[in-house]
Amino acid sequence: MDYMDAKGIYGNTNFPFRIAKGVASLHSQNKGNYNVGSVLKSIELYRVLQKHKKEKNVVHFLNGERDIRYLGFFKRNFPNTKFCATFHKPPDILKETISNPSALQKLDAALCVGANQVAFIKKWLQLERVSYIPHGVDTQFFVPNATKKKKNTLLFVGQHLRNFRAFNTTVPFLVEAIPGVNIQVIVHPAYVTQIESHSSVKIHTEVKDQQLLNYYQEATALYLPLLDSTACNSILEAMACGLPIITSKVGGNASYLKNTFNILIESGNNDGFITETVSLLKDEARLNTLGRLSREKALEMSWEKVGGAINKFYKSVF
Repeated sequence: MDYMDAKGIYGNTNFPFRIAKGVASLHSQNKGNYNVGSVLKSIELYRVLQKHKKEKNVVHFLNGERDIRYLGFFKRNFPNTKFCATFHKPPDILKETISNPSALQKLDAALCVGANQVAFIKKWLQLERVSYIPHGVDTQFFVPNATKKKKNTLLFVGQHLRNFRAFNTTVPFLVEAIPGVNIQVIVHPAYVTQIESHSSVKIHTEVKDQQLLNYYQEATALYLPLLDSTACNSILEAMACGLPIITSKVGGNASYLKNTFNILIESGNNDGFITETVSLLKDEARLNTLGRLSREKALEMSWEKVGGAINKFYKSVF
C-alpha cells in the first residue's frame, strides 16, 4: 500500500459486529473466504464509494481469494467503478477451494502473481483483462552482507506448499556428501514435526524480521523443494539477499528466476536436488555469480517498481 495510489479499506466502521457476524454466517465458503471482516470491509467500501460516486474509481481486492461477494450490487450502484483482484494461489488450489467462481466472474480485471495463473484465470473467470505483475520484495531491507556469509550453510524457509518429503529424503545424502554442512530451517511451530530430526539440521520458529534477515545473509544458498507455487516470498527474499536458489521447477518459479541461472529441479527428482546442490557448494565462483544475478533480478521486483506497475494497471482498466 505504501507504493500504490490507493486508499486502504480495512473494515473500519461502527456497524454492529453481531449483525455483521450473522450476515457472514449466511455465506457459503465455496465462492471464496467470506467472514465478518469481509462484511465490515464491504460496508466501509460502500460508504467510501458513495462519497466518490461521480468519479472514476478502481476497487482492488489485494487478495482475490477472499472478501468478494456483492459485485453485482456494487456495479449497479457505482457504474463509474471498475473492480479487480489479485490472485495468489496456484490453479489447482483455486479450483479446489473455490468450487463456485460465480462471484469472482463479475470482476472487470484480474492480476496474477504467477505466470502459471494467467491462462487459467482467463478461462476460470471468463475474463479477458488478466495481467501478470510479479510479487514485490523489500530490496532495501533484504540486502546481501558478505561479512556474515557462512560456508556450506543451506537455508529452508516457510511451510506453505513446501515439499517436506523431498527435503527429509535428501538431507542425509547432502550431509554425507558435504562434510560440515549446516542446514537451517525456519518454520511455523505447527510444522516442526514435518522436519525429521538430524544432527546437521537446526530448526527455528517464531523468527523476527531482523533474525530472518540474518539467516538469509549467513546462508550459502536457499534450499527449497516445493510442491507448487505462484510467487514465493522466501525465494524473493533470498534473491534480494544475494543467495543462489535451489528449488523445484513448479508453478511460477521459472519466471521469477529467469536469466539468473539458478537451479530448478523437476518434481520427484531427488537425485537432482542432491547432485546439483553438492556441485554448487563446491564451486565458489558459481556461488558468487548466481548470488549476484539473484540480487539483480530481485531489484527488478522491488516494491517501488511493482507498485508503479500496479498504478499503471489501474489506469489501463478504463
